Amino acid sequence: IQILQMKITAPTFEIITPSFGSSFLFSQYVENANNKSNSWHYHPEIELVFVNGGSGKRQIGSHISYYTDGDLILIGSNLPHCGFTDEETHNKNETVIQLKPDFLGNDFFEIPEVKNIKNLFNKAKSGIAFGEETKKKVGRIIEIMQNQMTFDRLLNMLQILNILENA
Repeated sequence: IQILQMKITAPTFEIITPSFGSSFLFSQYVENANNKSNSWHYHPEIELVFVNGGSGKRQIGSHISYYTDGDLILIGSNLPHCGFTDEETHNKNETVIQLKPDFLGNDFFEIPEVKNIKNLFNKAKSGIAFGEETKKKVGRIIEIMQNQMTFDRLLNMLQILNILENA
């Protein structure tokens, strides 16, 4: 009889600090340069990850799966996860957007025009992987955001969240 032992480690708490003058953090890692990629961690911020090309493994909560030709994932608050790229994924870049559930204020998501985004955040509690069409549409917007000023990034972020909810 062979006994297998698994080393179970608790996820580490990650502190997220938005960029100066912004209500959320926008980070882009070129050619697998995300040095936090393999750490098992969690944070209260909701995280949107766009992997442009490549293939790899996603580990979110107790779920492990694989992706090919890039990925678009929305991870809910305090949901443990690992990064999605490493030196073997062959992606072009990885963009990570992290925002607090109330990043626009406590009452903002109660107004009729954006209540659907509050529903999206509730659905993301277990993590959501989006399909090819949504990945392409949102990926184009995320790529544009890299060179935008903070106000335009915010407008695009709201547009992305609306697209994700309607997907």
